[in-house]
Amino acid sequence: MAIDYLLLKAEELELAIQTASGDARRELHQKLHHTLENIHFNGWRVPAHLHKLDLALTDEEIEDSFNNMPV
Repeated sequence: MAIDYLLLKAEELELAIQTASGDARRELHQKLHHTLENIHFNGWRVPAHLHKLDLALTDEEIEDSFNNMPV
């Protein structure tokens, strides 16, 4: 895959994530994460802002999983 295509796809997902919530947001995050893995796998550098977004969304999902745990 061409880097331009992957970066464009990642940026489109980034925009969609900004307005999404719940399951849709988690699904978009998974697509973003997969796209970023493809960028890295092909030897290209993942832009820092997309890497930070991926980490923030991962943290968000981890925190959400603890909110659903019975006490």
